[in-house]
Amino acid sequence: MADSIETEWQNYLAGSCFKSKYTISSYKNAHRRLTDYLGVAIKDASQKKIIEAIEEIANNPNTKASLSNCGIVFYNLNEMDNKKLLKHKQTITEEINKHRIKKGKEKTLNLPSKSDLDQRLKKLFIDERWGDYIILWLMINFNTRNADVNVEIVNSIHATKLDKTRNYLVRRKEDFVFIRNSYKTARTYGQKRHTFKSIHMDRAVKYFTNEMPPNMPLHLIHSNGEPMNDLSLTNKIKTISGGLTESDINKIQVSAIEDLADYKSLKIMAERRGTDVDTLISHYNLKFQSKDIF
Repeated sequence: MADSIETEWQNYLAGSCFKSKYTISSYKNAHRRLTDYLGVAIKDASQKKIIEAIEEIANNPNTKASLSNCGIVFYNLNEMDNKKLLKHKQTITEEINKHRIKKGKEKTLNLPSKSDLDQRLKKLFIDERWGDYIILWLMINFNTRNADVNVEIVNSIHATKLDKTRNYLVRRKEDFVFIRNSYKTARTYGQKRHTFKSIHMDRAVKYFTNEMPPNMPLHLIHSNGEPMNDLSLTNKIKTISGGLTESDINKIQVSAIEDLADYKSLKIMAERRGTDVDTLISHYNLKFQSKDIF
């Protein structure tokens, strides 16, 4: 019996040469948990027994989904009928959505208000934390993710053409241009370019520039003048925002919209973030549901 379980796992490994170490490790864990409970290889257990095992082993719907995927994959490897497993997976997906909405609502109750967020931005300006002010200003006004604000400040559009894989904040005489080439959904939405004017931003960029060493690239988020890695970037933004993640900031802004009359504002927020309105509503816990709009 143990040999059958090990043989089943080795058969999976034989066809997994292009899968990541994380994926293989995840399936190894799920396979072990299921077979330990079942006492037999997954292919030798009925769909009913596998579903019962999943429900008994796990309470968290995301863990259930991982175990369910494992059952389906190993049934597929043996070209076995898995209709019951697929139907059960749909049930788990609905459970995950309800769990996410519940957790989102619980977290929203503990998040600061939009007014609190705006006050924090104002305080950064008063405290002359120029780089931090620019970062949070961009995140609030353009509904960005972390990586979007990892920009280089330049003085001309021409300078942005030297490396079209980076993000830029172009400071011109009369206005600014925020150019994003590198962000989560760039493959879908392409380069994002927004022109804006702001007296406060103009002052903050001027003073930030004066603080930086001369004759060096002006990386907004930097460590000794060099761009930060993703982890350092995340920690930096949480420090600036008072412990908030970019998702928290987005949730605060989306949840501040009270009714369907503000649908135009939602469209603007979605466009700036690089997502669709339906995703913006369903993932950031607005007070109304996307089905009310479409």
